[in-house]
Amino acid sequence: MPPVMMCPMPEELTNVEQTQLASALPQELPEAKKIQLAAAIAEGQSVAAWSRDNGVPRSTAYDWASEPGVRRTVEACRRRTLDRAIGRMNKRIPWACDRIAELAKAAESQSLRFRALRAMVADVMSVAKFSNLENRVAQLEEDYGDQPGHPDHVA
Repeated sequence: MPPVMMCPMPEELTNVEQTQLASALPQELPEAKKIQLAAAIAEGQSVAAWSRDNGVPRSTAYDWASEPGVRRTVEACRRRTLDRAIGRMNKRIPWACDRIAELAKAAESQSLRFRALRAMVADVMSVAKFSNLENRVAQLEEDYGDQPGHPDHVA
């Protein structure tokens, strides 16, 4: 599947892209439908419901859904959605930390202050562990790509 079309959500398609998709040549139509199927699966729609809504035989839709290219597109769509959500939350982290710190400082009870501070420390520790894990995985991927015989290996 073309990388440009990894996860086109309907609201993201321009009028020109929608027209091109609608007027796809017969041999291009299955690929366009597979992309639509992948986007629907990534959003949580069932294969059966998608096949019914799009006039594709159920068995064909299930065959398409099991293709490696469609599965990769589903995962790419999900990663893209998760990346967007993380980006939105990331913008609000300083604000949230400030509110928790204010709550911890102004709380009337020691118990509430303790819980607010504990939440901050626990969250920072979780992020640090995740960040460390992410760095380790990236290093493993890089090391694996350097292995002779790997498709990405540069001699």
